[in-house]
Amino acid sequence: MATPTSNEGSTFFNINQCVSFNQSINASINKLSAFPCSQVTIWNHTGALLTLSACNCDQPCNIIKVPARAASTPLQPVVIMGLTNSDQISAGIPIGSPGLIYCRAEFFSSNPAD
Repeated sequence: MATPTSNEGSTFFNINQCVSFNQSINASINKLSAFPCSQVTIWNHTGALLTLSACNCDQPCNIIKVPARAASTPLQPVVIMGLTNSDQISAGIPIGSPGLIYCRAEFFSSNPAD
């Protein structure tokens, strides 16, 4: 049997196209890069406290504080769900401590129909 290379002609469509990316964060609030997704997993690789905000037009902003990575505290990912695009998340760190965050934008694992 041949391996499918497309979802064309199928009643099911696999939208779970994951994208992993790094993003440089500085003192100002930065939107994450835009990728369609339903959830984003974020790892703080900066040397400072990372502030994440997920704002919704109908709801107040949700603020999440992610501790800095350190030898004594292993990296713990933060998963934010209920999105339609990764740029709904903004991130910022204190002045003078720029760094990278690692992100993975993905859809929930499911088998949605049309």
